[in-house]
Amino acid sequence: MSIKPHYETYRYIGEVCRLRSQSIVECRLPGSEISGILAVYAKAIPADCVCADGEVTYNGKVLLSVVYEDGEKKICRAERGAEFFHKAEGNAVTPASFAKAALSVENVTYRREGSGLYISVIVDAALTVYGSKQIEYLLGGDGITVDRKPMTVCKTLCISGETEGEDEFETEYVGDILLHSETAVVNHVSAGAGQIHVEGELNLNICVLRSDESVCSYERLIPFQLQIPSDEAFGRITVGAKVNVKSAHLSAGTDEEKGKSKIVFSYCLSAECFLSMQEEFPVVNDAYSTLSELQLKKSNDGGRYLTKHVKCTERVSGVAALSPAIEGDYVLQASVLPRAEITCRKGERGMEAEGAVLAEVIMRGADGGYRSTSLSLPFLFPLEIDGDVAEVDCAVCGLNVRKKQSGETEAEATLKLCVRVYEERTWEYVSEVTEGEAYPENDSAFSVFIPRAGEDLWQVAKRLRCTPEELQNSNPELEFPLKEGKKLYIYRQIK
Repeated sequence: MSIKPHYETYRYIGEVCRLRSQSIVECRLPGSEISGILAVYAKAIPADCVCADGEVTYNGKVLLSVVYEDGEKKICRAERGAEFFHKAEGNAVTPASFAKAALSVENVTYRREGSGLYISVIVDAALTVYGSKQIEYLLGGDGITVDRKPMTVCKTLCISGETEGEDEFETEYVGDILLHSETAVVNHVSAGAGQIHVEGELNLNICVLRSDESVCSYERLIPFQLQIPSDEAFGRITVGAKVNVKSAHLSAGTDEEKGKSKIVFSYCLSAECFLSMQEEFPVVNDAYSTLSELQLKKSNDGGRYLTKHVKCTERVSGVAALSPAIEGDYVLQASVLPRAEITCRKGERGMEAEGAVLAEVIMRGADGGYRSTSLSLPFLFPLEIDGDVAEVDCAVCGLNVRKKQSGETEAEATLKLCVRVYEERTWEYVSEVTEGEAYPENDSAFSVFIPRAGEDLWQVAKRLRCTPEELQNSNPELEFPLKEGKKLYIYRQIK
């Protein structure tokens, strides 16, 4: 063997795969006193993710807050919780990997069986698996002429952190807090000086029962900050963050003389921060031998690189759909559990946000009874963002619902968006070289070669089976790229 290739190994942490899985969670309530369900708030809180061969097992807890009307047309509430365990399969997952889970709750349904009321929810898990990856690439070798070019590899690091906070505010007299929902949206995130700084807003929506037995809702925006220490928060990196409400608790104190209530809201937020880094180093792009044929094997890999973290605000309005449709004379009481189903897609006109504002609308009839219906307000608007992939978190603020004289229901709301924009990157390198048949020996002392117009030094040297240095030394007057009709003179020493 006339060549001795030398190889190098580069190791880094990166995204291995993305998995999706769904599981069904059920809770039972005593159904004898429940006349009708008005609203159900379901929240999934992740606990652990464990990677094994070919699968990720994850578990957590679903918390349910239920507002209902009893047989005497009184508004009541109940809370339940249920643990769940599930798994997602993926061939690329190994015990050395680690996973991050983003949980959401879909399709809340309920049914009666005997004296019980069963509430079912679908927990959707979006799992991102990270792990150690490696690149084994050709560095050079004896008897090999190589052409090196810089290659950029995208790496990802995951940093977690938590913070606790409390907020107090005064409202009109509150008889009872029926339910509450919270959505956290990141406004700004940066990394430097050994820490990650996250700023955002927590949108709190509260449904309360007044002293006159009527229902109303309040909304409050609460700013938050997190400072997360990180040894990697130095240099040129981009960072994104997703913040979840890990726990939330409300209590109300009343002053009957003033007719006021003070609500105390305490919460715990957990942040998952993703640091995207680029590292550049030279790899072999092409290689040949002056003595024999070489077969080159090229390998490639790729990943997503976070380019920016964008805050957007959009006002949406229009005719909303109610399901089921409400018939009869009802007065709007409250719009609760505002949320958005939203996806970003890249179309012919650029990036677009598409989805719907969702909420539960509670109404009261002339007979004093309550009804509820689900509201859906579709939307589609452009995003002035350049990139290949966009992930979005959204909070619905200031939802306003009104009934027109024509019978249609109009709604408007402000969407606060946090958009993480990614570029799809790929990299290619020579991973293996195999020696083939030896070239026949050329015993001529002198050759004339006419190259193609536009060829560079590397291309000509490769076709002549000499090194670029030898070609340059033989023809010092050459200027590349070559012009048409240029002649090259090659001299060889005859043994």
